[in-house]
Amino acid sequence: MTNNFIVEDLKKVLYGRNHLSKLILINAAVFLVLNIALAIASPATDETILRAIGLPAGILNSILHIWTYFTYMFVHEGFFHFLFNMLWLYWLGRILADIYGQNRVLILYIFGGLAGGLLYVLASVFPSIIPQSSFLIGASGGVLSVMVGTASLLPDYQLRLLFFGNVKLKYLALVGFILSTVLDLNANTGGKIAHVGGAGFGLLYGMQLRNGKEITDPIIDFFENIWKALQPKPKMKVVHKNTKKKSAGKRKDSASKGFDRSSMSDDQVQKRIDDILDKISHSGYDSLTSEEKDFLFKMSKR
Repeated sequence: MTNNFIVEDLKKVLYGRNHLSKLILINAAVFLVLNIALAIASPATDETILRAIGLPAGILNSILHIWTYFTYMFVHEGFFHFLFNMLWLYWLGRILADIYGQNRVLILYIFGGLAGGLLYVLASVFPSIIPQSSFLIGASGGVLSVMVGTASLLPDYQLRLLFFGNVKLKYLALVGFILSTVLDLNANTGGKIAHVGGAGFGLLYGMQLRNGKEITDPIIDFFENIWKALQPKPKMKVVHKNTKKKSAGKRKDSASKGFDRSSMSDDQVQKRIDDILDKISHSGYDSLTSEEKDFLFKMSKR
């Protein structure tokens, strides 16, 4: 019975819209399978296994192993490397998901990981910085993207930390970046260059989103169009419908949902804001209707 509950919970995560849990679950599964494989395999083949899923240095070599731009960001060999990355991802990702929705967590992680991997490969043009025989593994680029992206979107959001009390996200992200990347840059130089790429994307994404621009939309739309073009086209069926009544009804409904501040008291406005914020905390920003987003935007300008 217990096993069935576990399987059902895993199915809910894999097929649901909780992308944060999916990312952590995939990282955990890869960590477990990889370490079992490394324990079973001979020490001579350990590096061969890691190179098959790690991002190699060198532009040409990375193109020939193009899949590793995605696989490397889910690979951890050491337990503490895995543990701390997942803890940071959970803490910051949960805040981001509650306010801006689960999709933003996935976008920041994947695109931040890609940005970190790309900067690593470009830096490997200089063998004195990154040896051509090296390769990159770890989720740190994606995690730093989530961390910095969340802090740039919610700079004054406060977390209560043991021994430190309330700390604003902008300071937490700054200290986290300095400790993980800037200090002792000569150690694990390639990994820290990937940190810079991930953090840089997170900062750019957050700043642009605050200005109302979703910078990843053109890329996502491009691949979605390719995917749709590859799908088999259904047979066309012509159906005649009288849409005049429905259209008129929709226009009437839309007009009735319009925002009229003058007809609302201050208490009504505050209750409306509280209801919308509660909805964001439960389902994310993406769950809001156009009218609710418009209302929140106009209230923020008061």
